[in-house]
Parts: sequence; structure tokens; C-alpha cells
Amino acid sequence: MTMQSDNDIAALFDPNFDEPEPTVVPPGALPPSWAAAMASSRAAAAAPRPQELAWSQVPDSRIAPTSPTVIPATEPEQAEPAGKGKKRSKKRGRHADPEAEITRQMTAAKKRNDRERKAVRLALIGVEGNVTRTRRQSTAWFVQPPGPWNMRPVGKQRRYIQNEALVVANLAESGVTGLHRRLVRTPWPVRQWAQSHDAWAEPIADVPGALSWADYLRGQQHAMLWGNPTQKGRYWGVELPPRSVLAQGLDTVGQWLVPVIDAPLLGSFARLVVKWAREAFLNEQKAIADHLATIERHLSGQGVNAKPANAAQMDYLLLRSASLGLPLDADGVISGGGDWEESDVAALEDLTNLELTPGDGYTTVRGQVGGRDYTGYAIVLTVGRMAPLPIPEKMLPWQVIGDPSGEPLEWSERVTLKTKGQTLRNLRRLTDRIESQFDHYTVEHDQVAPPELAEQHALAQQVISDIEEDHSGLSVRTEGFYRVLVVGSTPEEAKEKVSLLQEMYSPRIRLEHEHGQYQLLREFIPGEPLANVAHCRRMNVEALSAGMAAVGDRIGDRTGVVIGQTASIAPRPAVWDLFAAHEKKHKSGLTPIVAVPGSGKTFLAGVLVYQAVRAGAYGVVLDPSGPLKKLAQLPEFRGIAEVQALTGRTSRPGSLNPYRVIVDPRPGDPEYDPASIDYADDADPVAAAQAQYEADVRAAQAERISVAVSVLKMMLTPARIEHEWTETVLQTAANMVGGQRHHNLREVLDAIAHIGADDENVDLRSCARSVHQDLSMMSDLAEARVLFPERGTTGDADDFVADGIRLTVLTMPGLQLPPEGTDPSQWTPQQRMAGPLMHMAAWMANRLVYELPRYERKVLFLDENKYLEQTGAGRTLNLRIARDSRKYKVRALVCSQLPDDYLGVDGTDDKSALTYEVIIGDLGGNAHAIDGALKLLNLPAGEGYESLLAGLGGGGEDTLDEDTDTEHLDQARRFVVKMADDIELIRSDWTHFVHLAHVFEALDSRTTRGGVA
Repeated sequence: MTMQSDNDIAALFDPNFDEPEPTVVPPGALPPSWAAAMASSRAAAAAPRPQELAWSQVPDSRIAPTSPTVIPATEPEQAEPAGKGKKRSKKRGRHADPEAEITRQMTAAKKRNDRERKAVRLALIGVEGNVTRTRRQSTAWFVQPPGPWNMRPVGKQRRYIQNEALVVANLAESGVTGLHRRLVRTPWPVRQWAQSHDAWAEPIADVPGALSWADYLRGQQHAMLWGNPTQKGRYWGVELPPRSVLAQGLDTVGQWLVPVIDAPLLGSFARLVVKWAREAFLNEQKAIADHLATIERHLSGQGVNAKPANAAQMDYLLLRSASLGLPLDADGVISGGGDWEESDVAALEDLTNLELTPGDGYTTVRGQVGGRDYTGYAIVLTVGRMAPLPIPEKMLPWQVIGDPSGEPLEWSERVTLKTKGQTLRNLRRLTDRIESQFDHYTVEHDQVAPPELAEQHALAQQVISDIEEDHSGLSVRTEGFYRVLVVGSTPEEAKEKVSLLQEMYSPRIRLEHEHGQYQLLREFIPGEPLANVAHCRRMNVEALSAGMAAVGDRIGDRTGVVIGQTASIAPRPAVWDLFAAHEKKHKSGLTPIVAVPGSGKTFLAGVLVYQAVRAGAYGVVLDPSGPLKKLAQLPEFRGIAEVQALTGRTSRPGSLNPYRVIVDPRPGDPEYDPASIDYADDADPVAAAQAQYEADVRAAQAERISVAVSVLKMMLTPARIEHEWTETVLQTAANMVGGQRHHNLREVLDAIAHIGADDENVDLRSCARSVHQDLSMMSDLAEARVLFPERGTTGDADDFVADGIRLTVLTMPGLQLPPEGTDPSQWTPQQRMAGPLMHMAAWMANRLVYELPRYERKVLFLDENKYLEQTGAGRTLNLRIARDSRKYKVRALVCSQLPDDYLGVDGTDDKSALTYEVIIGDLGGNAHAIDGALKLLNLPAGEGYESLLAGLGGGGEDTLDEDTDTEHLDQARRFVVKMADDIELIRSDWTHFVHLAHVFEALDSRTTRGGVA
């Protein structure tokens, strides 16, 4: 096992910490970054133990935290003072008792520790609930959840800023004079995801020799940790009115008496003083209870939605603030027991050892996380001069500009609020001074005043006018100091990160690297004073709130399957509960996946189907090109997956017969239950339910006739279809056959032949002969055997939903898809057969899904949806999938190359209102497709989203020049994903999911000739 260097700041989340980096990480390798959870396991590594799940079986850290243990460093004893040897030896002999010697050493160590810590003792003296207190000031803390920002219209983003600004203005009007806002980072809860995912899923049984469920979960977590994902937590510290002189005096006396609190006599008095000090603080809180309630009401309103910090959140704020420069705690938010006394606060001072070498420009932080020693190098930057910021029109919020760097930046803001009256008084005093200086030049010395005075006077007058005319409250002014923390594992790395961050913020904002780094780092701890008063930024509340530090990438949940990672502000796993729309939101399960060929949409859909089936869902895949059939051949799906060939030598004659594929409704379905609420208002519920059933049977028969006509029309040439009698011939023949399930297409051909021989209408008879001749030729093709059963058979067959089959892949080997851009009149007969075969294959996939019990989770993947949208029956199928997927708990992933297939631009049904989730990939820069994608995503045009959609796809530039080809630099595909109202840019990167290498190999269509992506 390799030893951990004490200066590797990133090692806590390094999946290869314990072992040398392998070529391929084996499935089930537990990321050793969870040192805290695995420390005890390493100590007993040789002992046999049962198979564990992908997370450590430790008690819930939110209930029982581990308090930090402080071990005083041992120092060599002081040399004995010179004196008489006999006396010294006698004295040593009298006190040779070991317990007395230990007591003496402990007392000496405590004195040394008090002396060394006296200069840096924290100002914080206690915590009661969500209120921290120093001897002079109390601060109430509230937690703001992360908010959305990306892919929102500019008007909505501006409203986000104004809503937060109004909250700050309301606080100022309520008497709040100061804020201390802290943005902290916590690790993305990978372990919680695994636990929730295990509870959410009903995993398939493990197969010997294949990737087990536990190894699968381990591998998923392992891959997620590689990106060091974090999530934000923003604390609002609202300064309360200054404490009374009595309370300050009691706290001071109580602190003086802490060293004698255990003494026999003085200890009782010391404990009594501490009790009086706490009661005085509680009485102060009662006195300002109404003020606290007003603050809570303002902060809980729209714009901030903050709630009072609970015990766990207060613990994390204090522990994280006292250990800045060290890795984030592996367990995320650490829960505690609640209130902090002064002795608890003292433990914060021992979490880290801070060292500062003058001139270095950084603070060295040493400490332990998870039982391991770490050394970090922390640099605090201060926001300096700021130019006018066009937020949100052209810029990210100014406190989010650095987030795309991937660094877990933390912020500390000390803000002083000025009411409208205070601001006006200050500005009028300023204008008076400017006027006096002007008079000093012009009147007293008869000189021309500098033009800067006139400019400053005009600016002050403009601000005064704006404040006097403002009635919204957004004119409230603030003064503040804004610090951002950068941490590196070496001094050079920290300075490189600082340079990168300064470059990202330039030229509009300067980040100053100030002296006094030790004091600046301490400023992040609640209760600590300002380090300096340089670079005070003065702005109104709207400019202050334009920082929007809490916003980030928000999409998906923490339960479902992995779809990739966010790629807009800060990377974190994008996780999708495929069935939340059905089970929680009662929405449609239709998910369009729109992208050009080669954009990775088939690969993404295949990965989603694999994860869903692993989690216990039923999967049905229609893959015309055939590469996805390898999914059914994976070892973990042995015995529960099958491939059905719908074309070629192994296909079954008549398997896609429309009359067979479309099934009748079942009398036992819930909608035909007389006890259903739908029949509660009927006089005879039984009769009403029976009538509904019979109506649906007739509808199924009519649907078979319609689909049969559509399939036959798709086999004809465009010239034949345009003939005025063709539609009449086909419709008449289909009606003559009827819509019962035992019929087949050969009977329709016979009916057409009968019309051509016996019909009274000469034109109709002539058209029928031509149509029959063309269709007879098409029915003799090898590709048509699945549509036309053998003569002498009815086409009726048993259901083909086999028990125990979880994944069914429908392939169409040898299918000749028409080339893009070729006129249909130039298609060969085999290419004309692609449409009807694809059409009926989609109906069959639909049937395989709908014949399963309604309560079962199902995933349906349909590729090449454009062939379905070419006919009315195909559009009906799409609409049925969109409307019925909720009732049948179906997640339908439907691939297409154009958004028009779902928008109804040609007068067909518009299904965009039924798309609760949408995935948009590379559209090839097509302006028409981009406009349609905006409509599908429900985004406005003309606000810059067009350029984002035009740039989707893989990174780098694709060129045949070997010297300049940069496509290999980032082959991960990018998608814009909409889930409910959240829309984010997702990077589908599977680099670190090495445990799924065999799945990716099966999904790689690049090695398949003629593959459809």
C-alpha cells in the first residue's frame, strides 16, 4: 500500500489513493477516499468479513457525530534550574508517584497550550440554536438552498436578482445593520445516492461471473468521485442588536473563571457566573423575539427561501470554517448535538495548525481529516475594483464566474446595510464637501476647479435623485468586503489557481492578493473581526445580489440512473429518476432524443436502458441497425434477455402482421372495473364499464384497419399513391376484410383483387388491378415475409411476452434504409419496405410494453422515429405513447433527427406539451432544427440559446488533417436536457466508468458497418 504524502490536498477524493493506479480499475473497487468510514476496516483487514454493500455500514453521521480529539503535542521537559542537588533529588523522590507525574505533565501541557493559543483565541464564545455569540455581538444564521440559473430567460434571471435584492432591502428597513454571508462546499452525496438507489431499485438477480449489483454500485460511486463533485450551501448570518453591557461583563468574567471551573471552591462560583451569562443571553433573545421573527419572515420569502440553520448545519459551518484549507469531509454535512459551549468552541482552535511565513503570500494549514494528515496552502483573494457588470444579459453572476474552473471556491462576505435615510444623509454631506472644495478653488483662490469635482458632484446628485424617486427599496446602499478562498496542494499550485481565477474575472473585476493572509483566513470563521478595511466595495442591493453565489447546476435528483455530469457552472453528477414523472408528478413518460446521426443519442439511450434494466425495469428496444442486440448478450443479462429478429432468415412469417400486433383491450384492466371512480356517477356502473370495453374493442378494430391501409400505402411508389382512386381501393378492401384480430394482409390483397375483377366502377377496377399488381410484387420480397403470413394461416398467434424476460431487443438485420436526401421515387423496392417494417416494428415494441402489468416499470427505446411520423398511423402511435405512458409507467425514449416530429408543424398533433423531459443533442447547426429545439425546450428565441444549441456535440475540431485534428481532446458528447422546469447542459462523459467497459463496447456502433447513431 502506498503511503500518503501529507501535502496532497486532493487525496481525500482520489480513488487511487491506497493502491497504485491500475490500468483498469476492477469492478467493485471501493474508492479509498472514504477514509473516515474505512479506517476501522483497514485496522482489521486480515479478519474475514461478509460482503458489504457499496457504502460503509456506519451509523448515520447526521445523528451521532464524532467530536474531534485534540492530542497535545509532547515537548521535551525544561531543563532543571540550577540549584542544590540534594534538595532536587529529595524533592524528586517525594513525588515519584506515577499518577502525580502524569497530573503534573497534563497541567504543564495545558499551560503551554493556553499560552500558545492566547494570541489566536476565537472571538466566538457559544452557540444557542442558530445564533452564534461573541462578547459583543450575536448573529442569527439561516441557510439558503442552491437555486437555478442556467437556461432561464433573461427576464426571469433579472427577477431572481431583484427578489434577493428586495430581501436585503427589507432587512435594512427592519433594522438589520450587518450581514456575514458564507458560501461553503460539501461533497456531492455519493454514498447517499448509492443507498437511495439501492432502495429505489428492484435489482435483477446476480449472475455468477458477471458484474454483481454491489460491484455495480461501487463502480458507479467510484466513477462519480473522480470529478470531485461538490454542492453549495449558503449561510446568511444576520447581525442582531449589540449585546448589553451586563451580558458582555458576565461573559468576560465567565471566560476569566474558566481555568478554575473545576476547583473545589471557586469552581462553584465560576459555574454560577457561566450560568448567569447564558441566562442573560437567552433573555436578550427573548427581548428581540419579534425582531428575529421579522428577519425569518423576510429570509423565508421569495428570492432567498432561507430557513433557520439546524444543529447539523451549524456544526458544519463552524467545523468547515475552522478547517479551511483542508479537504472537505467525506461524509458531507456533519450532524452534531446542538448548542456549543465555550469548551466546545475551544476545540475548533485545535482542528488545524496554521503557519504563515512573511512574504510567502499564503497560509499553510495542517490538520487531520478522516484520520489522515493533510497539508494545504490557502490564499484568500479580495474583490477589488469592479466595472459596470451587464448581468444577466452578458455575464454570469459575478460570484459564479469562477465556478467553471472546477475549484470548490468558498466565499465570505461582510456587508453593512445602509437605510435610505442614512444613505441620503451621507450623500448630502458628501455633496456639501464637494461644494466646499469647489468654492475653495473658485471663490477663495479665484482658480478653475478640477473637472473631477464637477463629475463627482453630478454623480452624487444622480444617486440622490435615484434614491428619492425610488419606491421599490432597491436603492438601499451597502458597504462590504468580499473574500474568496483558493486552496492548493503545493504553494505553486495555489498560486497557479489564483492566476487562473484572476484571469477569469478580468477585465471587469479585479481580485486582489492582499497581505495579512492569516487574518484574512480567520475572517471566514463566524464572529471573527475584519482583517482590514481595504477594498471596501460600495454598491446598491441590486448590484450586491447580482453575485447570486448560491446558484448552480440544478437538474435531476439523487436517486435514479446516471445520465452524465453538468457542464454549465460547476460539474456534478446528473442523476435521473426515470419514473418520477409517473410516480410523483403524474406526467407523460415520453422523452424525445433529438440529434443528427453520429451524435451519440443511441449510445446514451443504450446506457439508460442498461441501468434501468439492472435496477429491475423491463426494457424493450427497437434497434433497426442492430448494434444494441449486444446488450442482450451481456453476462449480467444471461437468461433474462432475448433478441427477436424481425427481418432476415430467422424472422417468423407474419410476426409483424398488423392484425396480430395490435391487441384487443383486456376485460380485467382497471379502466373496466365498475368500482372505478370513473363510473361513480353512472346509474349502472356495470353496464357503463361494459359499454366502455366494447367501445375500446371497436376502436382497436378500427385501428387495425387504419394501420393496414398505412402499411400498404407505404409499399407503393409516390406516383401510385397520388392516383385519385388508390386511397379508395385500399380503404374499401380493408373494410371488406374487417378489423378482427384473426385477419391478415393477404386477405386485404385478395379483397383488392376482388375489386379489380368485379367492381362496377371502371376507374376503380382499373386502379385496383394496378395496386394489386404492385403489392403482390412487394409481398413476394424476402423482407415482406414478416408482414404477410404463409398462405393457409390466419396470422393469429400466441402472445410473445415471455415470462422472465426483462430485456427484449428487436432488430431488423439486412434492412435497407433509404439514403438521406434521395427522392422517394428513386427508392428500390427493398428501400420502400423499410418504412412499413419500421412502422410495424414500433407497434410491436409498443405491444410488448403494454402487455406487461401496469404497475411494472418499463423502458421503451424507439430509434428512427422519422419513419413513424411519415404516416397518420405512426403519428397516432407516437401520440398514444405520449398519452398512455403515464398510465402504464413507461419511460419512452424516442430518437429522431428533427424536433418537427413532436411539434406538429405540418398540422399533425403537437406533442410538445406532453414532453416532461427532453434531450437535445448535436443538431448540425441547422437553423430550422434549432428553432424547433427551442420550442421543444420551451425557451424563448433571441436570447443567446441558439449559439449554445449550435455548438453541441463533442469537443475539439473535426478535421482530416492529422496535425490539427483536436476532436480527440474531448470525445464526450454534450446534450441540453430538460427535466420539468430545469434545463441544463449535460456532458455525457463515461471515462471513469471502467466497470462498465463491456457495456460500452457492446454499444459502440462505430465498429458496425452502416450503424445508425
